[in-house]
Amino acid sequence: MLGFALLIVPLLSCPASAIAQAGPDESVETGRETLDRWWGYPWYDAATDGVQRINVRPPWNFNWNWPNWSLSWLGPVFRWVAWIAVVAALAAVIYFLVRAYLDRGGIHGSATAADDEAEAAERRRRIESLPFPVRAAQYDLLAEARRHYQQGRYGEAVKYLFSYQLVELDKHKIIRLTRGKTNRQYLGEVGGRTPLRRMVEQTMVAFEDFFFGDHAIDRWRFEACWSRLDQFEALVAEGAK
Repeated sequence: MLGFALLIVPLLSCPASAIAQAGPDESVETGRETLDRWWGYPWYDAATDGVQRINVRPPWNFNWNWPNWSLSWLGPVFRWVAWIAVVAALAAVIYFLVRAYLDRGGIHGSATAADDEAEAAERRRRIESLPFPVRAAQYDLLAEARRHYQQGRYGEAVKYLFSYQLVELDKHKIIRLTRGKTNRQYLGEVGGRTPLRRMVEQTMVAFEDFFFGDHAIDRWRFEACWSRLDQFEALVAEGAK
C-alpha cells in the first residue's frame, strides 16, 4: 500500500537524483516524510502508513424543476385563497345590494312618512274648516258618529255624519272647505250631481234642525241618513272622476 504511494509522491515531490541514489529503506522513509509534509493528501493515513477511505460528497444535482417540487404545497393554499376571494366578492356584492335596497327603502320610507304627515295636515285643515265645531282630535268622524248612535245621541251622530260627508266632498275636490262658507254654499258646489246632492241635503237638514233649531233627532231619522252611506261614497268616488 505504501509502495503505491511511493510510486506517485516521489515522482511529484522529490528530485530524480535523490531517488536514484537512495536505497529501498531510504526511499520509503523519504516517501513517508514527503506525505507528512504534504498533508493535503486525504487518501493517506499517516498513523497506519496506508490508504484511508475518502468520504466524497455526491455532486450537486441541479434539478431545474425544483420549484415544482418544493412549492407543491402551495397548490392547496392557492385553492383556499381563490375560494376566500370568491366568497369575499360574493359577500361584497350582497352587501352593496342590501345597502342599495335599504337606501331605496329609506327614501320610500321617508316619502311615505312625508305623505302621511301631509295627509294628516290636510285632515286637520278640513276639520278646522268645518262650519261648526267638532273635536279636532276626532279625525275618524264615522267612528264618532257610530259611537253616538250606539249611545242614543242621534243628534250628535248626525252632526258627525254630516261632517264626514263634507270632508269626503272636499277630499275628492267636489267642494272646497273654507272658513266662512255656509252649508248652502257647499250644497251649491255639489252642482248638478242630483243623487249626491239629495243625499247631502237630507243629512244637512237633519243636522241644521239639531244644531241650529235645537230639535231632537230620533233614531229613525238618523238611520235614514246612515243607511245611504255606501251609496254616498260610491257617488263621491264617481263624481271625482
